[in-house]
Amino acid sequence: MTNVNRIKFSKEAVHEFRDSVEWYESKAEGLGLRFTDELDITVERIKLSSDLYPKVVEDIRKIQVNKFPYSIFYKIENDTLIILRVFHNKRKPLEW
Repeated sequence: MTNVNRIKFSKEAVHEFRDSVEWYESKAEGLGLRFTDELDITVERIKLSSDLYPKVVEDIRKIQVNKFPYSIFYKIENDTLIILRVFHNKRKPLEW
């Protein structure tokens, strides 16, 4: 198991995350914050057991976000968790 000491978000992941928070917040006040909280919980799950989640391509893994139809695609490099994408499950991963 890899010790994760740092977290880094790709530009794409930051953009997808912000767009999603704005979209949820536009649907109901506070929903964007709930999405953010679930994303934080998911990142903590990765930090605790990064090797637990399935590989999708080479060293890239995927984990489902609870309560929202999103997955996080990530990889571990040395002691850094790199969040590559925050991806809506209805989108096809081939889009990126």
